[in-house]
Amino acid sequence: MLPESQTANARDDRQRINRARQNAEDLFKPRQQTILAEVPTSARDAASSAESQPRRQPRIFTIQPQMPTSAAMAPPIPASQLGRVRALMNYGMTREQVAELYGVAVDEVERIIGREGRPLRRLPPETSR
Repeated sequence: MLPESQTANARDDRQRINRARQNAEDLFKPRQQTILAEVPTSARDAASSAESQPRRQPRIFTIQPQMPTSAAMAPPIPASQLGRVRALMNYGMTREQVAELYGVAVDEVERIIGREGRPLRRLPPETSR
């Protein structure tokens, strides 16, 4: 047989477990309308006055319009990329495609690659032997 103190501890443990289980189940039960009956009248009056107030309008912040992306305002292509622009043109990209890639005007690309009749790469002079 178990001593009386162990029996009392076991009973207390069972009660605590049952109480914890009941509290956990209560968390997931749907709320009942009887809760309103338990609320004091002063709290009910505060809730009803909050419901009678007009609905608050959301704050709307205006955003400044973006500056138009004009090719004239675009920064020129950096000097470190000039060789790449020429290579892209050699490999078949159009002037318009390269200009769009860098966000500049077509005039800027034409300035870099020079006139169409001019070769893109300068050949070293031939030396006669």
